[in-house]
Amino acid sequence: MPHADSLSPADAVPRRLIITGSDSRYFPLLQELIASIRAFPVLAGLEIGCIDGGLKKKQVTWLEQNGITVRSPKQFPHVSRWALRRRPNLAIELSKMWLDQLFPEHDTLLWIDADAWVQDCQAVELLLRAAEQTPHTLAITPEIFLHKPLFRLRWLPFGLVRLRSILYKNARLARLPRPICRSIGVRPTLNAGVFALSRMAPHWPRLQYWQGVALRHGKIFSSGQLALALTSYHDGYATALMPAGCNYLGPWQLDPQTGLLCEITFPHDPVGIVHLAGHDAMRLDPATTLDVPDRMGGTHALNLRFSTMRTYRTLHGLD
Repeated sequence: MPHADSLSPADAVPRRLIITGSDSRYFPLLQELIASIRAFPVLAGLEIGCIDGGLKKKQVTWLEQNGITVRSPKQFPHVSRWALRRRPNLAIELSKMWLDQLFPEHDTLLWIDADAWVQDCQAVELLLRAAEQTPHTLAITPEIFLHKPLFRLRWLPFGLVRLRSILYKNARLARLPRPICRSIGVRPTLNAGVFALSRMAPHWPRLQYWQGVALRHGKIFSSGQLALALTSYHDGYATALMPAGCNYLGPWQLDPQTGLLCEITFPHDPVGIVHLAGHDAMRLDPATTLDVPDRMGGTHALNLRFSTMRTYRTLHGLD
């Protein structure tokens, strides 16, 4: 077999990297994400990087001792220093649109939020393969919830309604032109918690441009998510909309025979990447539970973190 350096560009094996970020408060979740990745032998060779959004020195040392590349976040001189001091994790959100510059040594970049973890390694491979298509493609999951409306509507007199989707609201806050607000406002949010993109993709300058536009008047936290939507929906850059299981936010179902969290939709496939966005108490307290139904009609009080789900399977002899 030829050495990788001797392969033509078309045949070269991309150097893949999983990237996440954390502050000191979410460090236990970060450790669980890393453990969930390394629990799969097929993912053992994947390198992992982390953006330091307010970690303690001993936490950075632990990451480096475990082979994790730690990088400082992207600097934004024009962004409120007070806001970043008050919420240092915002620097992580800002940095997502600059991963190509923060990690220039790698080819395919897969971002996974620290409050997510890998239950099925096939989801990771699927995201990476989608991003390695020709032409370069943004691999990302649209938010299509079954337990709440896709869009919030405000009913007005005479049967009129006002759209209140996340994208429309954030586009208006960013003072984007009304036609753009209306165009992207009716599209599903592209969840920035998990996405994959080649470092050489043409998307990065547009993502960074739109983030800059959003930061002039809009919210820091939503600037990246808005940039993803504008690059995909408005600019028309190649996008692979991934299955819900590649970034699953609920509602949940448990398979009592395997102890795996499953999608609520038939045929109830195991979730690939479990994302705990919105479960604030559960993310910080392993004792916090949620009633999760199973396909047999039962209900289970579960904490959905990686460590507690692994313990659940062990106690029930399912591992």
